[in-house]
Amino acid sequence: MLRLSWLISMGISLFGVLIIQHFFTVKPDDVANGGNLGALGLALVAPFIILSLFITFRFFTESARNAKDRLMRMIYLVFGFALLAAFIYYAIDFSNNVYASLGGDTKTPGSSIYRLPLINEYTNHVFLNFYTYGIVHTLSALIGVANGMVKPKQSPQ
Repeated sequence: MLRLSWLISMGISLFGVLIIQHFFTVKPDDVANGGNLGALGLALVAPFIILSLFITFRFFTESARNAKDRLMRMIYLVFGFALLAAFIYYAIDFSNNVYASLGGDTKTPGSSIYRLPLINEYTNHVFLNFYTYGIVHTLSALIGVANGMVKPKQSPQ
């Protein structure tokens, strides 16, 4: 049952993040007049993301506690760190491509986002995308695995 709730919460929160990324980000050649509506979308999706992070932590804590041998626990850690490194690499590459399409970052004169705040209507998808979603959930899973390895399974009394 824990696996099913984990998968459902991951699906709902990922769907919310992808909706924010798609609908609340302005294209570089468009003009934004209404301010950053991505903050409103994030406020609506944040409870689901927080719940999903908690369920991810709990799922991997229980999974690490119930693993039969230390090798499986080490595989969890190695795979988690490899997945985290891949997400970070692709997140950096994605943000570099976005800033290149905008002509630079917020401190580059002549860019589309010059003197705007770091999180604005043009850069919502730099901070709210699949890669950052994967990074925070992988961190939650790694912390859960470490917690499951440190605290042994409690016997019923």
